[in-house]
Amino acid sequence: MSNQDWTQDYRRLWEKLVPQRGQADTVQGELLRCIGKITDEAYRNGNENWDESFELMTRFIGQALDDPIAFADHERVKIRGAVERILMNPGSPDLSGPGSSYYYLAEQATKWCHHHPEPVPRKLNPKLQK
Repeated sequence: MSNQDWTQDYRRLWEKLVPQRGQADTVQGELLRCIGKITDEAYRNGNENWDESFELMTRFIGQALDDPIAFADHERVKIRGAVERILMNPGSPDLSGPGSSYYYLAEQATKWCHHHPEPVPRKLNPKLQK
């Protein structure tokens, strides 16, 4: 999938799956919402407001994408590495754009949604305040 293809797809999926406010009630919607939130916080604020909610979102992304149905073992290793890079140093986010962990995870989330086109229900997380 080319850079342009997945970003257009991501935006289309976002419009369809992510609520205007609050958590999504599907794994697909919440995965995209969480990626959008952590990416926005990194690029817009340099993670100045990083807190437990952002950590919870990042861990949720890692758990959702650690999926052997959607990804080969080597892809899952790369996904785990991207999640770890974000979690290990939130005070100095990689803002390099298309090569960053944020962009990589957004692309993988888009692929994950294609592997799981039917809505996967999820319960809202009361600990997640963003």
